[in-house]
Amino acid sequence: MRVIYYIRIMRWIFWFFVVNVVSFVALMKGLIGDGNMFVGAFIAFAAWGLFLRAIFASQENKRKMKNREQMIDEYLRQQLRK
Repeated sequence: MRVIYYIRIMRWIFWFFVVNVVSFVALMKGLIGDGNMFVGAFIAFAAWGLFLRAIFASQENKRKMKNREQMIDEYLRQQLRK
């Protein structure tokens, strides 16, 4: 069980660094490049938004799964009592 936990943590750490690199490159391209700065800022904030959305969606799915398991356990207990 701990191995799965560590694999999940390593996956999020990997994506954290990927988002950092994408954000840094986008912001530097926006600041140094000859184009509009807002495009780089938009890409950087969009990358962070998608990263945070994935984290919160994962936590929401875990919460829903835990509630579903509790409902099934309660249902099976009631069936066993009959």
